[in-house]
Amino acid sequence: MDPNRILYRSRLFTLGEFRCPPESSRWREVNVNGLRPLVAFPGTSVVIHQQRREPVLANPNHVIFYGSGERYRRLLHDERGDHCLFVEIDPTLLSGDVPFVDAPSDPRAYLRLRLAAHTLQDPLSIEEAVYDAVGRSIEAGAALHGRRRAAARTRTEHDHHELVERTKALLTERAGARDSLESIARQVHASEFHLARVFRDRTGFTLHGYRTHLRLRVALDRLRSEADLATIANELGFNSHSHFTDAFRGVFGVPPSEARHSLRELRRMLEAQLTQRS
Repeated sequence: MDPNRILYRSRLFTLGEFRCPPESSRWREVNVNGLRPLVAFPGTSVVIHQQRREPVLANPNHVIFYGSGERYRRLLHDERGDHCLFVEIDPTLLSGDVPFVDAPSDPRAYLRLRLAAHTLQDPLSIEEAVYDAVGRSIEAGAALHGRRRAAARTRTEHDHHELVERTKALLTERAGARDSLESIARQVHASEFHLARVFRDRTGFTLHGYRTHLRLRVALDRLRSEADLATIANELGFNSHSHFTDAFRGVFGVPPSEARHSLRELRRMLEAQLTQRS
């Protein structure tokens, strides 16, 4: 069964959805990207290990870049497997492969891409959403990796990478917990000051911002359920319904009630399309 579902294709890019369940043989194999560069927008958390690079934990806070013919392995981190939206890009749009593996994911571009990918109603809206998401991701990656200091020693660079990956995994697994900086630092065996500085330097997020963005992207999926907003807010570690609403609006630009309405309208449209086909 093909894990890729093509959602939209234009002359310069292909937008698709990828699913790799936990039982797939792809977890045990070396995977190879095709001839076109690819940008992945994760929906679950998964460890990606590209050849000649250190492994990185990808989750909805990040965008992952694959070069033409890139060889890599994926390691299971989320019990649901690997699920993402992806964009294959015509090489003429880029001057060579992107020189970094990951970048911070812009929240408003992420939301816009998710909605466009699942409505598929207006080609102009889809194409603008894709170009916006890819463009912002490349800009964010270039800014993040360009401003990082060159490591004085390879050992130090490796140690910093390992510290950040352990912290990303902890925050991903405990997104709804109310851990303090002291608690997080103790669990990853680092000083509070050192952890806060290195994490922001390597991810572009503060620890609090990273956890908040993770919570809110999880909330996007939960908005499709019938749970009330106060329950979602409490389950994800927000102090109150109003705290959740303010944080959601600040990150995505709309309140959760408006996003829920859009997602429910989307679900009704998809159900109607499936009924017509049956």
